[in-house]
Amino acid sequence: MDGIELRVALLRGVNLGAKRRMSMAELRALAAGLGWTGVVTHLQSGNLVFRAPGSDAELAAQLASELSTRLELDVDVVIRDREQLQAQLQAHPYADGDPSRVVLVCCDRPIEPAALARLAAMRRGHEQFALAAGGRDLYAAFPDGQARSRLAAGLIDALRPVVGTARNLRTITTLVDLLSAEPAR
Repeated sequence: MDGIELRVALLRGVNLGAKRRMSMAELRALAAGLGWTGVVTHLQSGNLVFRAPGSDAELAAQLASELSTRLELDVDVVIRDREQLQAQLQAHPYADGDPSRVVLVCCDRPIEPAALARLAAMRRGHEQFALAAGGRDLYAAFPDGQARSRLAAGLIDALRPVVGTARNLRTITTLVDLLSAEPAR
């Protein structure tokens, strides 16, 4: 088609509570208004599959700016392509874990050692985390669930100044499937 591969924009913290609400129809329309093509959303949590020219960082900034301007939402955005997500999915260290209780945190840049120390201080019980290859993403396993976990509650904020957003492995698997449904062009 146009030589531009499918990617996914992962929006942080939308539709989780009373604030930062948006419909996925609004998100798709906003992306189409930017000239992005092949626009599809998955779930209500801000997973936007699309095609657009530009670097991941440029596209993340463009979408975040539009969300702020048009919807008055301050939302962090991280972009990944199929190969990146597939590699992280295949390499995750918690193969025996429940995929709904293992998350991949996708970040905009490498995670700093100080952030890993903050995460270690929050970890309780059987919770685990591990830096992904390349140091830009992080895996976390919550065998007892995330509802009462200090690590789950503080995970993204502890990574600052790195911007990140988490998805469980079931969602990552579905996103890889969506990105694979049509050959990258």
